[in-house]
Amino acid sequence: MKVFNLTFVRSLSHVCSLKPYKDTKWLMPNGNPTGIYVYNCIANQRVPIILNDPHIATWYSCGPTVYESAHIGHASCYVKLDIIQRILKSFFNIKIVSAMGITDIDDKIIKKGLESKTHFTNIAKQYEHEFWLDMASLNVAKPLIITRVSEHINSIEKFVQRLIDNDMAYVSKNGSVYFDTDKFSNYGKLQKMQDSGEPSDDEKRNKMDFALWKSHKPEEPYWDTPWGKGRPGWHIECSAMVSKVFGSQLDIHAGGVDLQFPHHENEEAQSCAYHNIRQWANYWIHVGHLNVIGDTKMSKSLQNTISIPDLLKSYNADTFRMACLLTNYRYSMEFSNQLMETAESVLNKFKFFITDATIYINNNATSVSAVYSDHILKNLQKTEEANFEALKVDFDTATCINNLLTLLSDTNKIIKSDPCEYCPVPVTLIVEYIVDILTKFGLKLQESEDTVLSNAMINTIVEFRHSVRLNAISSKNYELLSACDIVRDKMKSMKVQINDSHKTPSWVITK
Repeated sequence: MKVFNLTFVRSLSHVCSLKPYKDTKWLMPNGNPTGIYVYNCIANQRVPIILNDPHIATWYSCGPTVYESAHIGHASCYVKLDIIQRILKSFFNIKIVSAMGITDIDDKIIKKGLESKTHFTNIAKQYEHEFWLDMASLNVAKPLIITRVSEHINSIEKFVQRLIDNDMAYVSKNGSVYFDTDKFSNYGKLQKMQDSGEPSDDEKRNKMDFALWKSHKPEEPYWDTPWGKGRPGWHIECSAMVSKVFGSQLDIHAGGVDLQFPHHENEEAQSCAYHNIRQWANYWIHVGHLNVIGDTKMSKSLQNTISIPDLLKSYNADTFRMACLLTNYRYSMEFSNQLMETAESVLNKFKFFITDATIYINNNATSVSAVYSDHILKNLQKTEEANFEALKVDFDTATCINNLLTLLSDTNKIIKSDPCEYCPVPVTLIVEYIVDILTKFGLKLQESEDTVLSNAMINTIVEFRHSVRLNAISSKNYELLSACDIVRDKMKSMKVQINDSHKTPSWVITK
């Protein structure tokens, strides 16, 4: 068994010497190249992923602010990040030490608590619990490390105090603490500077300064600190919690693209200032928005959201994940019935193929001898190589799915040829490969034990209908054929889609 080098885990305060990458502001870490390239907003291009240990990566995701139910915009973000983590683990043998931050102290949570006369901690606990249930329903893996702002107040206080001591932050007249952006020369490196950061405030020295600590206001929760009563600002929480868990350097920091500025910009600035380093997070992964028709971002403030339970009333989790796989994680995804129907159609193609190929492989009625087809095996090898290369270039899952569909189409020509060419060995390898790669992407293709009985009943109905239909075709009994069509349509209305064949019919469960 290989023993991994855990030196970097034991001494996370170690800072690698970094050098600029191709005249960009991104600094390329020393270490072991993985062969993977990922887009980095600081370099504005794809850069190589280099890890201290090629088989271990630290990962932090910004989690939700738990003041309301999650919606499918959140689902899109976390499903896509889940897919990327699964790719790193399953295809590149990289162990992910993953953490997620939960914002359970925030203006919106406090406001909701005051309006509903409920303690803000109860509001946060309710919606965090709901969030994890939603993620489980989407087959998003829960990280082992979960950091909550309310549980890291001491770490946040120490973080702020060091920035004050290092003259990188200042205490305002009202007791708030601000990061002094004029003292940090690299501020704005994640993207071009915006017209404004946080709202203007008379307490701020500079327009772009942001709050590390907010002074106490009536009816709000507070904690005592050397500079006065108050509570953490938004940006400081992630930096303090990540530093507590991972030390002075982080491999991958992930979240929605809307967090790139100012949240991630401010995280990077205050973390570099705190640790006295040039680069804190080596890789930033930003997921594009989920838009509704008209290129409008889905958000709670716009009141155009769809809850995750409501989504799953119309489409299952596999269909939504397939929609995510068919789009590039970096770009906006426009949610529509057309998108979901396309995803469902692609998913059903795979399901029908797996069913049809399994019947073909186990065809005991065939009179021909098995053929070991080099052509099919070469197609499989070509697809495997192309998919591995696609995943190495910024996790291009859409290309992978298209490659699988091409392989499926080519193999179907063999399966459905007449006279039939019997090639069970290569077809078995193709089925196993397709199931393997889709499962590694996080799709659940296998039926649960609870569905075995219902599946047997469906099989009986489908086989009986098939026998009646063949007799009706041979006898030209159009009334009986019409009755078969009615059965097919009724089965479809019950989420069972039948694929008619002159040999053996197949069926799949749809949305």
